[in-house]
Amino acid sequence: MMVLAIVSIMASSAMPDMRRSIDGYRLRAAAADLMAAIQETRAQAIASGQIVSLLPKNGDWQQGWTIIIDRNANRQLDADEPPLMSHRALPKETLVSFHFTDQTAPSYIAYNSAGRSCRSGHSKAANFGTLSLALGEQKRNIKINMLGRVRMCDPDRESSC
Repeated sequence: MMVLAIVSIMASSAMPDMRRSIDGYRLRAAAADLMAAIQETRAQAIASGQIVSLLPKNGDWQQGWTIIIDRNANRQLDADEPPLMSHRALPKETLVSFHFTDQTAPSYIAYNSAGRSCRSGHSKAANFGTLSLALGEQKRNIKINMLGRVRMCDPDRESSC
């Protein structure tokens, strides 16, 4: 009985750390998936010579995202614009915020044929900023600079994040 009591006390004290580890893995996987989609959007824009957009599904990044060649620059998936790639929804507890120079709804990320981040209807107007993902106490930022380069950082570990 005494051994079982000690084991259950130790197990209950380890649970919060285990939950934090699992949340950390889930957050890093979600952020890596989104970063890969951003890099794919940039590659598709360079390859096609057109503006390619990464759009959140139903205007909500948590529901997933789609890469399209947005020919009419309306930041929506239209019938004549087949998706180049689509991603499933993130875990329900994941919070996503979007802070870019162009705050026009719905939020989006677009690249021009030179691989630079741009506004959906104007290939020469820069659109850069930060996508933040949070799960539990942990957070990851995906930063896109004016040239379209993307990097991921942990604001708890890097002051420049």
